[in-house]
Amino acid sequence: MSTYLLFLMLGLGAGSVYALLGLGMVLKYRSTGVVDFAQGAVAMFGAYVFLKLRTTGELQLPWVALKHQVPLSSHGMSLWPALLITLVYGTALGLLIFVLVYRPLLRAAPLTKVCASVGVMLALTAIAVLNFGTTAVSAPPILPSRSIKIADVQVPSDRLYLAGIVIVVAVALSMTYRWTHFGLATRAGAENETGAALIGISGSSIAARNWMIATLLATLSGVLITPISSLDPTSYTLFVVPALGAVLIGRFQSFWITAVAGLGLGVVQSELIKLQTVWSWLPKQGLSDGVPFLIILVTMTLSARRLGARGTTGALRNPSLGRPTRPIATSLIMFVLGFIVLVSLHGFLRAAFMASLVTMCIAFSLVVLTGYVGQVSLAQMSFAGIGAFALTHYADQYGIPFPISLIMAALTVVPIGILIGLPALRVRGVNLAVVTLAAAAAMDALVFSNVGFTGGLGGRSIGSPHLFGFNLGISEGRNYPRVVFGVLLLVIVTFVGYCVARLRTSATGRMLVAVRSNERAASAVGIRVAPVKLYVFALSAFIAGIGGSLLAYEQGTVSSASFNVQTSLALLAVAYVAGIGRIAGAVIAGLMFASDGLFVSFLDKELHIGQYQTIVAGIALAFTAIKNPDGVASEVAGEKGPAPRIVRLRDRLLPHARTHDATDAAVAPETTPTPASRV
Repeated sequence: MSTYLLFLMLGLGAGSVYALLGLGMVLKYRSTGVVDFAQGAVAMFGAYVFLKLRTTGELQLPWVALKHQVPLSSHGMSLWPALLITLVYGTALGLLIFVLVYRPLLRAAPLTKVCASVGVMLALTAIAVLNFGTTAVSAPPILPSRSIKIADVQVPSDRLYLAGIVIVVAVALSMTYRWTHFGLATRAGAENETGAALIGISGSSIAARNWMIATLLATLSGVLITPISSLDPTSYTLFVVPALGAVLIGRFQSFWITAVAGLGLGVVQSELIKLQTVWSWLPKQGLSDGVPFLIILVTMTLSARRLGARGTTGALRNPSLGRPTRPIATSLIMFVLGFIVLVSLHGFLRAAFMASLVTMCIAFSLVVLTGYVGQVSLAQMSFAGIGAFALTHYADQYGIPFPISLIMAALTVVPIGILIGLPALRVRGVNLAVVTLAAAAAMDALVFSNVGFTGGLGGRSIGSPHLFGFNLGISEGRNYPRVVFGVLLLVIVTFVGYCVARLRTSATGRMLVAVRSNERAASAVGIRVAPVKLYVFALSAFIAGIGGSLLAYEQGTVSSASFNVQTSLALLAVAYVAGIGRIAGAVIAGLMFASDGLFVSFLDKELHIGQYQTIVAGIALAFTAIKNPDGVASEVAGEKGPAPRIVRLRDRLLPHARTHDATDAAVAPETTPTPASRV
């Protein structure tokens, strides 16, 4: 029993971080309606700033390439000056992010806010990787760490101090937001923005102050956990997942429930680590990391009716949809153009073009799911990873030939897509994004850490695909990359794009758009919303599985690092920036924005800037969410001003395209549901 008590106390450390992050997220949601996925990244960056002040006396600025160290001391600073400077820094950083990113989005659609917060998360994480590296580092103690004897168990006192800080902060926030003028003004602005403005309450000013307090809490949590948990960019950023579990239990409103839930979650995770040594049948890896997903899933399912959106003003609009015209002719033209590019390139640029084709295929899954139906998914690369590893088993372990093995691998992902899609029957928008992010983190911990399935650090290799005795692989001897493999990719990706185009113009596609526009109205005219949602999740997972299988063939050896949570977030970034509601957006995402794609690889060769791709993607995602939620593809399609040359060329080759586009825009305008129709 004493050992269980020890693990319980140890769990208070991680639980305190979850609670502090969660309290800040409650503040942000109550004042702006934003579920900030970047809260963990802010904590991570604040921890690095504090650590650098303590060790070198340098203040780290949030950018790269330019000078980003400001010497404040010739040697490391003492605790209290470093802590004070770090907290002020974190508060200022929060205000800067709010002014630049979130203030313009106060009345934006939920998907737009999600994408903006993901962009900030990606940018901060990438900056930390470049400036601080990926090697885990530790920090000297901050709180007293001497042992205290409790029931014959020696417990580190810093865990108790952390839990005490959480309780004090939760009580202070509860009292402030219940009894002070500032708290009442925050509640008034959240419940009725128009009414608050009429009595002289500035929603923007109130939101800015709440945002500063929230980032202060995030920075404090990052600093306090550093002596307990080694600091690295990835793990700290993903602390946001269990914090979201605590926030959901608190229903985005209650400070003290969120604090207790965060502490309890840390305790449960710690006790599971102990139970893994007692019960041999428990999974040995990833079990504790999967707990937040289970909590989020259950909470979302049981409390969906009470997790309503804040009251808002103004019309909210999803990114616009394109409507493919003459998809057969367009597909043939794109195949011919792709073949010309393929045979014209050589060496690593040809391989980069192949990588672009793979990214296009996976991006098609987001066009179907997020573009056509408005269901936000942050787990698409996880689906692709399951397809990739399933292919290695089917093809190499069981000897199933191509293309049957590829189809079976994609079908393997379908049940998982349906399982992740089940919460979509009760939740949508940002709440669904929370579920899918937690699912991606759980698959990282439970599936991709399974050595039997993924092969461990070395990954799993896959042989070349053969058809009728012909080798269609990317390499044969010294011949790499082979044109024949590029042609295979072109055939499959073009066919998938054609099917997605036909889906958009079919009766099923019109049902999907109707569900995206207004679920209640769609149900009123006889559309069965639940089966439609599950169908689109299954189809999206199937397409992602095909893309993951193609990635396996392209790489030859696949490892779990290719499919972690960050890759799913990066995929959403490039797809949204390119135009998530359009097939052209998926094409642009693959060609121009993929980290290993053609355009980025070319720039890296000529200018050596490939290392900044994730930073650019994150900033571009936030900027696109603010300025043009329709993405780059809407510009290419000629919706913003005069039609560009590519559109005039299309109209010359396909003379009926302009008429069809205009007709579709007239009869099927895209808007999001009014607040009354949203959960």
